[in-house]
Amino acid sequence: MQSTSVLSENQHLSYLKKRNRASLLLLATALAWFISYQAYTSNHPGIMIGLGSNSPIPTFWECVVQEPVTYAFAALGAVLALWAGFVLFRNAITHFLTGSIAAILLTATLANAADPAFVDLRTVMRLAGANNDEIQLARAKHDEAIAESKQAWQRFWPTLSLGAGYRGHEGRLQDIAGSVFNANKQQYNVGSSVLIDWSPGDIYYSALAAKQRALAAEHLAEKSRIDIVTQSVDRYYDLLAAEAMLTIIEDDLQLTEDYGKQLEGAVTAGTAFRADLLRVKSQISRAKLSIRQGQEKRDLAVARLAEILRLTPDATLRPAKSDLVPVRMMSGKGVATMISLAQQNRPEIHAAQAIHHSMDAEKDRARVAPLIPSVQAGYTAGGLGGGPNVGNQWGNFGSQQDYYLGVGWKIGPGGLFDRQRQKVADAREESASLQTSQVKAAVGREVVEAATRAQSANDQIKINDEAVAAAEEMTKLAKERQASQVGVVLEYLLAREELTRARQSRVMAVTDFNKAQHALKRAVGK
Repeated sequence: MQSTSVLSENQHLSYLKKRNRASLLLLATALAWFISYQAYTSNHPGIMIGLGSNSPIPTFWECVVQEPVTYAFAALGAVLALWAGFVLFRNAITHFLTGSIAAILLTATLANAADPAFVDLRTVMRLAGANNDEIQLARAKHDEAIAESKQAWQRFWPTLSLGAGYRGHEGRLQDIAGSVFNANKQQYNVGSSVLIDWSPGDIYYSALAAKQRALAAEHLAEKSRIDIVTQSVDRYYDLLAAEAMLTIIEDDLQLTEDYGKQLEGAVTAGTAFRADLLRVKSQISRAKLSIRQGQEKRDLAVARLAEILRLTPDATLRPAKSDLVPVRMMSGKGVATMISLAQQNRPEIHAAQAIHHSMDAEKDRARVAPLIPSVQAGYTAGGLGGGPNVGNQWGNFGSQQDYYLGVGWKIGPGGLFDRQRQKVADAREESASLQTSQVKAAVGREVVEAATRAQSANDQIKINDEAVAAAEEMTKLAKERQASQVGVVLEYLLAREELTRARQSRVMAVTDFNKAQHALKRAVGK
């Protein structure tokens, strides 16, 4: 089985934070050393690093007395360097302990296909955003949007070019007056040029639009991560429910087999009917069939969970049974409060609003940008040489400079009086506004649906608790009646079957409740 590389949920942001802390550490260290060195050499110019001196070298404290302010700054730089190093080391250790150890242990367990790997909910949520290609694709789109935003602002920079050229001519040539004559000549030039072709309004508003698109891509990347984590949680609970169902049937089979052995002894002794024994054996066969079907459901749930976690397809996973308890995460909040929180926190709403702001910038670009004049400017400096007779004269080289500055407005398509461009921008801005409203309405619906499912599942848990208690009491009474020769075997088997169904129903109620709680948390945007 191949090893699984585990990354953090926010790999890109974590990398940037570590890089910034490392830069701070290097900067503070260099600053402290530089100030200390300057303070030392300012009082002792004859002493250089790596060189000796005939005069006695003063102690460090003597230098501190002579330059207290400078050495105070040096001490501050050293403290900053130590602090930066401590922060970098602490975050690296924390990141390793919280994000890597669990994944490494899981990978090591999966390396041996014969031993199942036990995973809990926290591990599944941590691994969900590690190697999923949908999350990586969303982050790649975010990086692309950021690069496009930076590129849009870079259009304000002028263009600088360096080069050299050569041009020769032989044969007929026409002058300005229209006369045609023979001419052989050449020229060569070396120099640099700075060119400016600005449409300030167009550049500014397009850069604002690109910035909002980058922000929208960031929120969509976060939405993709949350969706993958939520799907992973659902699949984990499916696996947990399948494993719990299988355990219930196995317990029922064990009790039924023990009862069958007792009944077989009673049949041999002549105190029970053989028909009752055959009925018990038939029940055992049905239980074994249910176990095989449960194993199939469990293995399929493992495959689905391994797929979304991007583990190897033949991974053998087993859930932590301690997770099969009702988890209340959004209790004590009304539906109206949760809808308000969702409107503030949901990343798709922020993404839709950023798209809307982008369309606003495009609308201003169509209306305001053409009113701002375009600027063209150029400056070329270098040398020019040459003369008649191609290939024979290479002198006559001297410096030259050219200047150009122009201001103008564009009229027509893409400029002033372009009504169709303005109509297109208005329509896109209106569409973005309507899409934002649609997203908000969908988010509100998701909150209401998740809250309704959570409440319904909570009520079902209470009902199933009553059913399990009644079935357990019924099974106990049926067994006592059958032991005292008052009841029949069928009554006990029916009671056992009813208890099994009640326990399985409770497992499904708890599973649905936990799923609804996570869906409600996701709908609220937490």
